[in-house]
Amino acid sequence: MSDDEDWDFAGADDAKMTIRAAIRYLLKGTTDGARGDIVQEIISIVRQISNEPPPGQPDPLNDDMPGG
Repeated sequence: MSDDEDWDFAGADDAKMTIRAAIRYLLKGTTDGARGDIVQEIISIVRQISNEPPPGQPDPLNDDMPGG
């Protein structure tokens, strides 16, 4: 599954419910140490996504020039 796939949610509450279900799935049967590692990875994913341009908007840092 691609990270770029669009999901068809009924609304914000539906999207949040899906996130909660995914997190519960990832944490199921894990120990405290592993849970902490998983939570840190989730936080990293959220930070990465929050720093991307909004969907459908061009990346202002990508000007098709070398290094950019």
